[in-house]
Amino acid sequence: MSFDMAFGGFRVNMTASFGFTSASFAQTVVGGFSAAGSVGGAQIMSFASSFKVNIGMDRPFMPVNEFPQPAPVPQPEIGYSGTPAGKGLEKNPAGWPEGSVKTAGGYVVVPEGNTNWSIYEPGQKPGEKPSTRIWGDPHVTEADGGRWDFSKSSDFVLPDGTRIAAKTSSETGQSVTTGLEIANGADHVSVTGVNGKPTTSEVKHDGYEWRAQHLAANPGRDTYKLGGDGDDWFLVRNGQNQGEVTGAYYDSKTNRYEQKTDGKAYNIDPSLRPQIGSDAWGNSLRNEAIDFIASKYGLDPQTARTIGEMFHQEHSTTQYFENLQKLSAYTGPFGGLYGLAFGWQGAFDAMAGMADAMNSLADLHASQLGFRGAFLY
Repeated sequence: MSFDMAFGGFRVNMTASFGFTSASFAQTVVGGFSAAGSVGGAQIMSFASSFKVNIGMDRPFMPVNEFPQPAPVPQPEIGYSGTPAGKGLEKNPAGWPEGSVKTAGGYVVVPEGNTNWSIYEPGQKPGEKPSTRIWGDPHVTEADGGRWDFSKSSDFVLPDGTRIAAKTSSETGQSVTTGLEIANGADHVSVTGVNGKPTTSEVKHDGYEWRAQHLAANPGRDTYKLGGDGDDWFLVRNGQNQGEVTGAYYDSKTNRYEQKTDGKAYNIDPSLRPQIGSDAWGNSLRNEAIDFIASKYGLDPQTARTIGEMFHQEHSTTQYFENLQKLSAYTGPFGGLYGLAFGWQGAFDAMAGMADAMNSLADLHASQLGFRGAFLY
């Protein structure tokens, strides 16, 4: 199976093959990382896959993994490696209410409870008016005064690629929000009890897997994309943009709220997207890629989840080596001088990034072992 697509000046190429092999499991991703292991005796069948993904600039010069051939071969540079990757979600960011979730791009989702939850733009502070507030059955109030409603479970996508799946109490009638699933990059949190006292889970390292499986299982799900100046929502229904939501009405035929849209093309203030070259930007490219693959190719949910695992492994491997590269500035004979000149926070951040990547890979491999075990029964 292969995919080749371009969007926003970037190109994603991916090839994957799947099959079964005895007593071993292996995955290979771009960058040379591989993992192999075995379970049980030689008669045990396990899932095996090979995978290659390139995410890079859609430009005619220096494609990913193509370096000048004449000797001597230059030392590999981080600038020619995979797209940056980093932590996708942070639970309980400083100063925000308990259970809040901050995304890689700086957005903050606050589950308030009693059916209410809010979204804050990057740079906003606790106590300010949120860019969007969802409340009641459910009403959506935008900071610019716009207001509309929805009934059925729907997705909300932020400009940094964060996907928020809002579960409602009913697909018809005047429902309320009961739970949220939030994913960015390899990270994912679940929020329950939004219609009462909300509880936010710890950050789980299955963001790509959950995202791919969710989209494959719900290909026609209504999706609202945050755009404009940061408080405008565009409706995507059955994969087609319907335009900016300008209002809603209760349809007695469908027994739910239906949205009014203006048919305009999606647009977004560039300042609300992650800075090019940042970890959040790298996450957003992967988020867009996995969304495209999982929703456009008619994959079954389990196959989609397996592709999500491959994105996860590439992400966390890139995150590890990216932070190792950053840490190298603090080593060697002049590392101390570098620390004195620029401070040591960068070293601590790099070590934290490496630890996060290692924990993420460990969770991925544990999940894969559990998946393979299902074939024994």
